[in-house]
Amino acid sequence: MERYSDPDRPLKYSYKSINHSLINAFYSRYWLPYAFKLIPEKMSANLVSIIGSVGAWVAFLILSGVVAGPMSFVGRRSPWLFGLAALFIFFYHTMDNLDGMQARRTGSTGPLGEFVDHWFDAFNSFLIPLGIGLAFPVIPPLFVAVTTILCCVADWFSSRSVRNSGVLKFGPVSSEEVLLFTYVFCLAVWALGYGFWVAPGPFGLPRVLIVYSVAPIAFLACIATTFKPADRPDLPAIMLSSIVPIFAWTILAQWSSVRYALLAGCLLMGFNAARFAGDVLRDRLVGLEYRGYYVDLIAMDLLLLACIVVPGLPPWALSASVAIAFVWTFCALGVQFSRTVSRVRETLGQGLFGPARGTEIEIGSGEA
Repeated sequence: MERYSDPDRPLKYSYKSINHSLINAFYSRYWLPYAFKLIPEKMSANLVSIIGSVGAWVAFLILSGVVAGPMSFVGRRSPWLFGLAALFIFFYHTMDNLDGMQARRTGSTGPLGEFVDHWFDAFNSFLIPLGIGLAFPVIPPLFVAVTTILCCVADWFSSRSVRNSGVLKFGPVSSEEVLLFTYVFCLAVWALGYGFWVAPGPFGLPRVLIVYSVAPIAFLACIATTFKPADRPDLPAIMLSSIVPIFAWTILAQWSSVRYALLAGCLLMGFNAARFAGDVLRDRLVGLEYRGYYVDLIAMDLLLLACIVVPGLPPWALSASVAIAFVWTFCALGVQFSRTVSRVRETLGQGLFGPARGTEIEIGSGEA
């Protein structure tokens, strides 16, 4: 049963942001005003957020090989697929900026809009680098898994930082620059060919590995800048203790030659980490009493590990445990989302695609 430490928090909602992104001023001046004209005036801002996220998901499906097949084969023959992925990432980047503008135009700024925007961002932040890691098998699976877990931790710390300060901050190098770097890289793969990026470069390493190293470095920088020693140290420890077993399963299953281990394990890490980030959002936006742990996730961790380390289990046991883990995770995320929508509806009378009450304050330049 969920408990709320501040049941009336949605009534006190306000939005504050500080944006020092290097590209935001150019982006906001020369692209977003024109793209904004394509958004129907009465379209829900939450719908803009959701449609934009579809762009990130489609890019992931292309890069991971789900759509056209493994990019290590298909990408060599058809490098334009990377250009298509770049287009969808650019689409997501654009819509992620337009949803706030649409909320102001329709007068629908509120806690639910911020939740929907950042809740979906919690998935998109790890799906795109994971897709690139899966597109290039020359990147060691362990490196891809470590990058995924670092992304999850960085997103949690970022959400916690906003929860503590009440201000969403974009530094000179932020998610805006990371997304720009990502779709420019995908365009470079299209222009130069897949073979160029898997060929040895500096230090004899594949060129793509050197480029991909930017991702974990960026996530570590995010953690370093948002970590506050005065904050409760037990909360990130609890979150990590729930995600690390899935990371361990990913590595053990990979060593056991389970073909889908890297994809399945990283997706489970990312989706379950998004539950933690989602509850940090709910703590700040709707007054939820943040628990920090999930008994069901601990049980899922034990089930997955048991199916990989216990000898003598039938071959179908591993696939069944993974299927159960995904179904349960999606159900838990669905419950989290629906409860947030219901909570805002109860306090503000706002539906998912309806009007809201709230105030908004912007500090500095650029759009949130």
